[in-house]
Amino acid sequence: MISRLLILFVFLLSINFAFAIDDDFIIDISKITTPLDLDEYTYSYSTYDTSSNIYTVLKNEFVHTPTAAKGINHDKIYWKRYSLNNPYNATVEQIIYIPYAVINTIIAYSKHNDEINHIASMGMLYKRKDKPVETIGYPIVLNLKPGQTDVYIYFKHFNLSLRTNSVLITKKELISGQRKDEKFIYFWKGVFYFTLFISLFLFTITKLRMFLYYFFLNAGMGVFFLSEMGEITLFFERIPYNITANLKQTGILLAFVFFPLLINQLTPIAKLRPILWKVMYSILGVVAFFWFGCLFPYFLTNKFLLITTYLYNYYAPFMLFLQLYFVYVAFRAKEKNASFVFIGYSGYVLALFVYVILPNFGLLKPSFHIYNTFIYGSLFEVTMFMIMIGKETLSMYDQRSQLLVKQKTHQSEIINTVVKSQEEERNRIGRELHDLVGADISAIKLNMQQEDKVLNNIIDNTIIHIRNISHGLASPQLKCDKFVDEISDLCSLFSKPGFIVKSNFYNWVGFNDQEKIIHIYRIIQELINNAAKHSKATNVSVQFFISENDKVTIMYEDNGIGFNYKDAYKKKGLGLANIANRVHLINGSMVFDSSSSLQTTTVIIEVPV
Repeated sequence: MISRLLILFVFLLSINFAFAIDDDFIIDISKITTPLDLDEYTYSYSTYDTSSNIYTVLKNEFVHTPTAAKGINHDKIYWKRYSLNNPYNATVEQIIYIPYAVINTIIAYSKHNDEINHIASMGMLYKRKDKPVETIGYPIVLNLKPGQTDVYIYFKHFNLSLRTNSVLITKKELISGQRKDEKFIYFWKGVFYFTLFISLFLFTITKLRMFLYYFFLNAGMGVFFLSEMGEITLFFERIPYNITANLKQTGILLAFVFFPLLINQLTPIAKLRPILWKVMYSILGVVAFFWFGCLFPYFLTNKFLLITTYLYNYYAPFMLFLQLYFVYVAFRAKEKNASFVFIGYSGYVLALFVYVILPNFGLLKPSFHIYNTFIYGSLFEVTMFMIMIGKETLSMYDQRSQLLVKQKTHQSEIINTVVKSQEEERNRIGRELHDLVGADISAIKLNMQQEDKVLNNIIDNTIIHIRNISHGLASPQLKCDKFVDEISDLCSLFSKPGFIVKSNFYNWVGFNDQEKIIHIYRIIQELINNAAKHSKATNVSVQFFISENDKVTIMYEDNGIGFNYKDAYKKKGLGLANIANRVHLINGSMVFDSSSSLQTTTVIIEVPV
């Protein structure tokens, strides 16, 4: 008898305990002062029966599951139930808010005193404007009558990661929180678009590949994040075939491809582990194959998408840890930028794990402000990598500047060598003409008959020509105080009937630089020689000035037929090349103003004294 009474007591106690627990999971809205996480109050039921509805579901037992339906969803349909008690005598409005934006279908029902009402249909397959409150996620508005109301929510999200965490909140609190989140998101978008623009702009002007890699990396992460926020619904009323999955996969694939390439530009990681680097990109080829398959709608409705989802969810942490390992190896090897990259990349990996990977596996519950973690990580990444890229760019420009200085020095040395070689060769030919040919012709004249006046005149003219040519070829023994006389003699040497060459000196006090004087002499000689050969000019004028800023200004003018300087220079004429080389050697500047239409040529040369 006593044993029977004891069994009955235990049975009644267990029933009472069970009902006490149930009461604990009924939400009394009068006790809610802040947004309430609903996971602890969740009852759930899942089924593979795609034809199930609210009436068939009510016949089934819901199990208390203090975790939201999450992880990678295969073919199940999830139902969640919440019980809410309104102790007031009036209807009270509350909102069950599901912050995650990418869910295909959400349908909600309320049950009050056996009266069942359909209260919401939302998701990617429904119009964005159908939401009762404009939010990123999905707000289910509840008009709670006095007493207990049970809320049933249907979730369908096949073959993709599903997050159904929800919070009970008032409309005022929801709108206030959304406004704060929107400001934060708009700030991130501004930084994101600026980063895209500046990286593409810098690549355009510098042609440095790291800017292109950084552009595609941020483009990929931007596409992924904007897809996570359901931004695609701004352009399409309904999203068929899980197009959002395509966009998210595209964004992740871009990040997978270009993040390692960017890091390798900042610190050499590929050379430290070349085999592992090849393995990583081989696996990435498999990921790209599945991404390509998901571009076709047929594969978005079967297990191909499910396999792709698993592949992305498992490959993503592997990829992140592998890249972190690469950076760590570079850090251990004390490669350039390695410590900075290691810190920046570690923060980025942490943000992606907290926002994407752990919640996708159901290992971490996201907060109400679900997107802030990603934004913090993205802003941290942008800041760190922009600093590193800026530092690397300055370093490259410094190296480039040093290289340009060396290149210019080397170019000057080459030009100087060429000019000296030409000068030496001209001197040699001039001496041989004067000493050998001129002497031989003079000997011929001495031994010939004086009666042959015609032949004597020819020989005399030949001797004069040889002397002029040899003097023109050989470097003049110029002295600074004799420069004016030498230029005058040069003009007289070229002058003849129908071709008059004049020189004028203004404010001329001379200057003591033997090398520059010889180069200037040769430049004038080349200009006059070109005019005599090609210009068909009748008058040539060469004027010299010394300006107040200690510059020698040389103005050459002729009234010839003119020519196109660029075309003539492209034809690699030695005369113009020699002039340009000599101007370069004396740190001068030169302006040609000539064309066939002008019927004249003007050359202005400035040389610092």
